Amino acid sequence: MIIWILDAESGVKLLYKSFLKTDADEDIVSGFLTAFHHFSMVEFKESLDSIEMGGLRWVYILEEKFKLLFVAADTKHIKTEPLLGRLNVIRNSFIKKYESAWEKKGHSWDGNINIFLPFLNEIEDYYEQWGEVEDLAKVADFFDILGVFQKILIILRNVVDNKMYTKSKTSILNKIEVMYNNFVNQDDFQNTPALKNIAFSKESWFNLIDINLIKSDKDLVIKNLRSILFGIIKIFKEVKGKNACFKYFSEEGIYRYLYNNMKLLKDLKLDMFLLEAFLLL
Repeated sequence: MIIWILDAESGVKLLYKSFLKTDADEDIVSGFLTAFHHFSMVEFKESLDSIEMGGLRWVYILEEKFKLLFVAADTKHIKTEPLLGRLNVIRNSFIKKYESAWEKKGHSWDGNINIFLPFLNEIEDYYEQWGEVEDLAKVADFFDILGVFQKILIILRNVVDNKMYTKSKTSILNKIEVMYNNFVNQDDFQNTPALKNIAFSKESWFNLIDINLIKSDKDLVIKNLRSILFGIIKIFKEVKGKNACFKYFSEEGIYRYLYNNMKLLKDLKLDMFLLEAFLLL
């Protein structure tokens, strides 16, 4: 796995880590990745989630609020969803750690980039955990499932950010906060450490971080993620109505995502659940 964290506007490399042997110049590649991202935004009007290039699979996450571009590459035997899920964990952790520094710099990443070097240790810790998980067949699909939920949660966040006016956005976030607080007070949450890593705030949305894939009760985690997703969709419907929800979900790519990943969803036994959630509302 190779990871870049870039200033999305200038292309400046804030952090780079490679766990693969490669002769590529990391600074030259950083400039290329930023240029490619801008090209996709101009030509396709959206950032590309995944491509295959140079014998590797590449995934991208654009964090518009913080003007960051997160990129990961790995061998083609790694599926897009788990790779994107891993990159999202890194994104959430990085923002949580350095948001205050970004604010102090006047909403900029300019200046001394050495302050980001300690984050390499966190990336290494994550990578070590993921390596341990890959050795255990019994949890082989758990990471894929978490990746699917995280991807869908990202799209739903985009719906709130891109489609809602202030009044609707505030109403939805307030209702989701109440729902999450009820979730936190449940016995399952109090007695299950893994569930405490399903985090929510109005500012950072939902984060599925640091869930121990080896020790977690997989079925219990998935059950609660399903319940949360159903709750979010119900709130969307209450605030905006069914027709608007269908429109917003379509425009932000929910249905395209389900269609393009139907084989994976069937393998993970999530297909009927997600079709019911987003088609029947």
